[in-house]
Amino acid sequence: MDTLVEFRIEGTLCCVVSEEEIVSTLSYENGSKELGINGLKRVGNCSLLGRRYLILCAAPVAEPRSNGNGSSWELLTPRELQVALLVASGCGNKQVADRLKLSEWTVSSYLRRIFVKLGVRTRAAMVAKMMAEPAASLGP
Repeated sequence: MDTLVEFRIEGTLCCVVSEEEIVSTLSYENGSKELGINGLKRVGNCSLLGRRYLILCAAPVAEPRSNGNGSSWELLTPRELQVALLVASGCGNKQVADRLKLSEWTVSSYLRRIFVKLGVRTRAAMVAKMMAEPAASLGP
């Protein structure tokens, strides 16, 4: 495998390789991000001048922050849950702000914190992750 660039982030070896080369020589294992190349894992991708490249790293990809003992529902504060449920019902930031008597800026801040806690990047991914887990453990 020809590495185009090698670099270190906090002491961890990372490299950039051509996606074409990887696809032609290796196959992904069970659709996961594991490539099986000297223990490297895919952590991202990019394209430059019409060619696609993979970013590989020797360390495992960071997992979403959690306290290790609960579902997505349990990770969020009561106010974050209110914001998330209003977004899930189709409300935009302005509508959420009006309903909860908050500023739009505050709603955006809540959403950013929710995204970090759940390990997602979009509103749709947030809703999908929360709906995929039961909320039964929330109590009455």
